[in-house]
Amino acid sequence: MIHQKWGLFIALVFIASIVTCLSLGVTLLYGFIVTLAVTSALLKAKGVRIKETLSYALEGIGHAKTIYFVVFMIGINVALWIASGIVPSMIYYGFSIVNHVNFILFAFLVTAVFALFIGTGLGTLSTIGVAIFSLGLSAGMPKAFLLGVILSGAYVADRLSPISALVNFTIETVGVSFKVYFVKTLKQMLPAMVLTGVIYLVMSLNIESTLTDAAISGYKSVLSESFIISGWFFIVPVGVLALSLIGFKSNLTLGFGVISSILIAALVQHVSLPTLMGFMYNGFHTDIQVDLIKSLQIGGGKSMIEVVFIIMGGIAMSTIFEKCGWIKPLINFVTQNSKTKTALYLRTSLMSIGLDALTCDQTVGIIIPGRNLKEAFIEHNLDAGDLAALIANSGTALAPLMPWNVNAIIILAITGVPAVEFAPFMIFNFMTIVWILMHTFLKENVERIKVKPQQN
Repeated sequence: MIHQKWGLFIALVFIASIVTCLSLGVTLLYGFIVTLAVTSALLKAKGVRIKETLSYALEGIGHAKTIYFVVFMIGINVALWIASGIVPSMIYYGFSIVNHVNFILFAFLVTAVFALFIGTGLGTLSTIGVAIFSLGLSAGMPKAFLLGVILSGAYVADRLSPISALVNFTIETVGVSFKVYFVKTLKQMLPAMVLTGVIYLVMSLNIESTLTDAAISGYKSVLSESFIISGWFFIVPVGVLALSLIGFKSNLTLGFGVISSILIAALVQHVSLPTLMGFMYNGFHTDIQVDLIKSLQIGGGKSMIEVVFIIMGGIAMSTIFEKCGWIKPLINFVTQNSKTKTALYLRTSLMSIGLDALTCDQTVGIIIPGRNLKEAFIEHNLDAGDLAALIANSGTALAPLMPWNVNAIIILAITGVPAVEFAPFMIFNFMTIVWILMHTFLKENVERIKVKPQQN
């Protein structure tokens, strides 16, 4: 075991490398490479051969090999769902109901449903999110408030969607089925969603808007002119969700989504197979010069290559930290004094949030608690599903609110709104963890009160 002070030093190097990458606007992968190089040199000076250090890294990377293919497939899936008209149809029918409900509530709920099926918070923002954002601004909605509402719905994807890279990475790391994870996470999120919806509804009562039928019809016309729109296309995303809940593996459910969307794109949208192959790797592309349609140019396996390498980098560094014993103080922080479920939940969530804040990305905030706290949860009559759901609803949920996080930086680039302005209005993201802690605390105290009379 190498002295803990060197673990702290490497952690500082890691943070500095990541912050430098963000400042320069380059991939975080360079930060992982620099940190690995410094770590290897340090450990060599302490008597650990570079070959042995690399073996630690490769061992960790090898344990998660199935997730890399799944993440790559998710990028392909998103591009094909757009090319086949599935995503445009979801947007089209969403706009069909916008004038029949409160606009703010509509923005929150529609982006949440859309996110569940598209599988990425940033992807949801850059497609239907941008459309709703533009429509709301034209109607006179406050910019920061509107964006916070949209993002609250959009980031349902990263916590609940069966085709989310982060969801699949979380369940793979913790070792739990999607069905168990989905049920436990949904139970935690639904009460918070209802409370958030009520808050948004009350907050929006004093907001006047000038939403016009012409603006809505304009969006719908653009979509119907660019794609064949059909409600039947919804069978594919609903099928993917159903297969995931039944218990099919992620690669099979994604395979169903890919094959179904290829058939729809080829037979209904009349997209040639060579063009589809290009979409699968490079992402959906169109020559239509309309902002709404251009916003759909996302997805593709190529876009996920960097994500895969960042996941590998996070796994490699966390494995080295574990092998050197540098993770132990952090684990002790959670386990030693967590005498109640509430304390365990609080400390675990703080660990995940803190790691996300320090590394500017959700990867490490999933890996370290996901790998090391399963036994602590079992000791409190909890299971891996509870741990995975808590990580999703704490670190993963709150990462986009941090101004220095990758998500917040990309959101700023897309909308021009900094995190310090929209974060206070992402109520659903922090309401979930508040609800979890309050509910657990009250439940434990009620149980304690019931036990005391029986003892007397």
